[in-house]
This record gives sequence, structure tokens and C-alpha cells, in this order.
Amino acid sequence: MSSHTTQDAPRVVTAAARPLADRVQVTRGIACVLLVLFHIVGGNADDGLRIADDTITRQILDVLIYIRMPLFAFISGYVYALKPLDPVAPRSFLQGKFRRLALPLLSVTTIFYLVALARTPAPPVDAAAGLIRAYFFSYEIYWFLQAMLLIFLILPLLERYLLGHWQGCTVAVLATFALTVPAEPIDFLSVNGAIFLAPFFFIGIGARRFVGPLSRKQMIILVAVLLVALGLHIDNVATMPPHMGARRGTWLSLVIGGLTPLLLTAYAPRSSLLARIGHASFAIFLFHIFFVVGTRLLLNRFGVGNMGIQLLAGLFAAIAGPMLLQSVLVRWKTSRRLLLGLR
Repeated sequence: MSSHTTQDAPRVVTAAARPLADRVQVTRGIACVLLVLFHIVGGNADDGLRIADDTITRQILDVLIYIRMPLFAFISGYVYALKPLDPVAPRSFLQGKFRRLALPLLSVTTIFYLVALARTPAPPVDAAAGLIRAYFFSYEIYWFLQAMLLIFLILPLLERYLLGHWQGCTVAVLATFALTVPAEPIDFLSVNGAIFLAPFFFIGIGARRFVGPLSRKQMIILVAVLLVALGLHIDNVATMPPHMGARRGTWLSLVIGGLTPLLLTAYAPRSSLLARIGHASFAIFLFHIFFVVGTRLLLNRFGVGNMGIQLLAGLFAAIAGPMLLQSVLVRWKTSRRLLLGLR
């Protein structure tokens, strides 16, 4: 998904840079697939395909919690580091991020809210109050845009004093990780979501700025650490009560969420399909939920309840649909700007 920086990747101008760009887009594509599958299955037993909490499918989703959104945050930080802001004159950068994130946040949130309202009507006063609340508080999947906006807003200060050297970047990672809470008791502008994403965003910056090509020995060590952490995480998910084995703010979440994208951006195999998905990741993030829900309703209407068909049809629609929609929206300046945040 990616996010916000999803289509702001720098132009590739050399053959040497091309494999790096490909791996970044492949990693984004993987993140998109994981996000779409999560929303097809649903976050709990009362959502999506209504799969019980004690099933292996639900446990797999819990295992992937430490990978899914950290992938998006890491890539956003990694790509940002390729073309960072000027801490002395950050205005143009912030204006660009506001256009890129805030305009789609407002427009697509409104569309999603109105569609949901059409399915579950409410009195006009309550409906208006709910829409206003959706703009300022964590709302459905669009909390991610609010969270990334907050992170970008504090970047000028952090770039000036912390992120220019690896020690400062480490401080930023550990400080935001220490502030992470498992739940979201305060969701104004998705501040808790921003704190949750921030360590992985800063790891992405640090990976690009301070981590060179990995030696074979370093790669083996990092893979071993990741496998041990994944093993412990899987054991927690399998043995603890539902949703308790995958909580934000644990050391396992930091290790898994930091190392997985680091290794993917270094060693992900080239895949033209995943790279194409990665290029459209922002549109997929914004609009996939409409196609997920629409496909599920259509299949249910025709009595197609097979989980495999639901998963494959939903995945195809939620990936291909936004990609096709993006190709239409970019044709006009108004739709390109309001719905995709592009110039």
C-alpha cells in the first residue's frame, strides 16, 4: 500500500539502479496481496468470510500482522530516503505530501462512508456527525493515511536533529517503539497508528541510508534471527487465546517487522506481476475494499460460498479492479488530484 509514497518512487535512470527499484516494487506488491487477503478473510469472526477465531486460517492472519503493515511503512521510509526533504526548506515537500495523502483521505473516506450509509441508513444529524468524525479519527482502513501524514509532519524536525546519522535513526526507532501500545485508546488523527508505524518507517530510512549490500554471512545471520523470531511468534499465536499472540509493541513485532522488508528489498526475486501490482499499490490500498465487498456480495447472491473461490475471486477483483480504475482516473486532472493525490 504503498502508501502515500506509493507512486513517488524516483525515476530509474541506470541499469544498476533497476534491480533495486524492481525489488522495492515487488515488496510493495507482496504487501498489497497480504493486505487484500486480510480484508477478504476479515479481521475477526464476524467480518469478511466469517471464519472462526480458532481456525488455522485465522492464525495465519495473526502471524502476518507483524509483516503486513510494517511492510508498507518500511517501504515508505525507504523510498522517502531516496529523495528526502530539505529540513531548511520543507514547505514544498509537506505541500506535496498533503496533496498526496490528505486529498485522497478526504475524498475516498467520503465515498466509503456514503456507500456504507446507503447500506445502513442513519438519521441525517447522526450521519453528518459520523462523517465529520471519520475525517478526524481512525476510520476503517484509511487510518493509515492519517498516520502517515502525522509522520511526515514531524520529519523536518527529525531530519534536522536525528535522522542524519545511524545513532539518531536508532533513537527514533526505539523511542517510537517504546511508545507503541497494543490497542488504540486514542484514535484522534490515528496517532496510535502513527506510533505503531513509525519504527518501521525509520528502519526503512536507516536501511537505505546506513545499510550497504549485505555479505553472505550477514544475510545468513539475519535470516536465522528472523526464522527464530517467526518460530516464537507462531508458537504464541498457536498457544495463546485468539488475537492475543500477535500484539503491537512486542520485541518480536519489531524484529519481524523490521527484518522481513529489509531482506525482501535486498533479495526479493524479480516478478513482473508483483512489480506491476507494486506500481499501483496506492490505488489498490485506496479502493480494494470496494472490490472486496462487492465481489463477496455478488458471490453470495449467486450462492457461491466456497472459500477457495471467494479468496481467488476477491483477490483478483481487489487487485485488478483498482489498477483498472487508476488507469481511468489519471485521465482527468480533477479525479487524478482528488482521488489519487497526483498533480
